Amino acid sequence: MRFGVSSLVFLPESLTSSLEKIAEHNFDAWEIVCEGTHYLSPKNIKYLMELKNKYEVDIVVHAPFADLNPASMNERVRRLTVDCIRDAIEGAFELDSEVVVVHPGYIPELWSNYVNDILDNNFSTLSEIVEIAEDYGIKIGLENMPNYKGLLGTTPESLLEIVKDIDSKNLGITFDIGHANTVGNPSEFVEKLQNIGIGIIHIHAHDNNGYEDEHLKLGEGNINFIEVLEKLKEIKYDGIITIENKNIRDAVKSKDILKEYLEIANERLFEKIK
Repeated sequence: MRFGVSSLVFLPESLTSSLEKIAEHNFDAWEIVCEGTHYLSPKNIKYLMELKNKYEVDIVVHAPFADLNPASMNERVRRLTVDCIRDAIEGAFELDSEVVVVHPGYIPELWSNYVNDILDNNFSTLSEIVEIAEDYGIKIGLENMPNYKGLLGTTPESLLEIVKDIDSKNLGITFDIGHANTVGNPSEFVEKLQNIGIGIIHIHAHDNNGYEDEHLKLGEGNINFIEVLEKLKEIKYDGIITIENKNIRDAVKSKDILKEYLEIANERLFEKIK
């Protein structure tokens, strides 16, 4: 497994300033969150291409989400959502990125009695996004969400319901371990998520105490990461784990902790097969 860091830790700053601070910490990958000044504009793409080669890192792209909703009852909002995610996909293509992380939609309180319509909208928008991804050879990692009112895709079952009629080799899952912990036991998510679309293609790691999406440093919450890593090794996941903390100091410490946990998980698996 390789370890990445999210530009989320520096989101208010410019992308240039953010990556100057991130680059010195020797992560294997950078996940660019396409929000604010980190949006994949032509200028930012050019800058990232230069840095990517200089530091020999992989790039993961996180599509914009803050002001968007693929499930919106407003057709213009859905169209804007597709256009913005298209920008992320095109940027990922230019940066030789394999994965674009996408959030499912949400149910606004005003439309809480129209869940079927919301789900239909979400399906149509996601289908269009996947078709765009197929054109560019990019994989979409649909992310499981925290247990907050109105959010779609909080459980493996709800994610399966969202994607069940989309048959594509470009649609997989971004497994957010912290989000899963607000719903249940994250280790129990692994096998279920692996059976959705093409399975788990990307991972987010951060800790919490099971109630709020706190994005704590690993070890500060109650997640059993060793157990989760064992399950990931069992399904032979060997991709990127992006660390999503509130600051670069916590992200660096989380990376070191993850490496230790991974060694323990490997030892436990070795004992099981002896």
